[in-house]
Amino acid sequence: MTQPIGACPVSTGLAREGLPISIEEFDGLAADGPHRLEIEDGRLLVMNRPAGPHIKAAQRLVSYLNDQLPDELEAMVEFQAELAGPSPRRIPDLVVCTADAADQLRVRADQIVLAVEVVSPGESAARDYIKKPAEYAANGIPLTWVIDIQESPLSLTVYTIDDTGQYHFSLPITGTFTGTVGGHEVTVDLDALTGPRRKRN
Repeated sequence: MTQPIGACPVSTGLAREGLPISIEEFDGLAADGPHRLEIEDGRLLVMNRPAGPHIKAAQRLVSYLNDQLPDELEAMVEFQAELAGPSPRRIPDLVVCTADAADQLRVRADQIVLAVEVVSPGESAARDYIKKPAEYAANGIPLTWVIDIQESPLSLTVYTIDDTGQYHFSLPITGTFTGTVGGHEVTVDLDALTGPRRKRN
């Protein structure tokens, strides 16, 4: 979720929204407050926490992926990521990471095989489609998905890293998607991420 909250800077006690913040200062902030916090270009970014359809899409995708991935990989929502570069703390809406990372406070970039951003109405689509994928590619994350739930039908854009460390992205995908995550094939019914809940056999 990447919607900045309001026009007025928000105080977190140690820093204010939009002002420079160090990693040490950021890591001292409370993680369980009413907002989601990241560092973007060395500054504190304060965001609303995800709501209704956004939460539904992320939770369902976690369930679908964990049903298909082997035990050594784990899909998790809102797992804070440690990155190199000017935005060293990000919270992807979902990551697939190595299972040994699941008990950590934060997940390292080298433990992430897939980062997922969910674009909701009113969000900064440029951040989810351009800025964050560029940061993830710079950190060697092999795969990023951007799921746009403001589109009808819902769409998926797949970013895949090449040998030069650059992402190549697909045209928007709708309907059913089959691809590889961490070397394992997965299939996702994209419409089912936000539609009526369906029982699975």
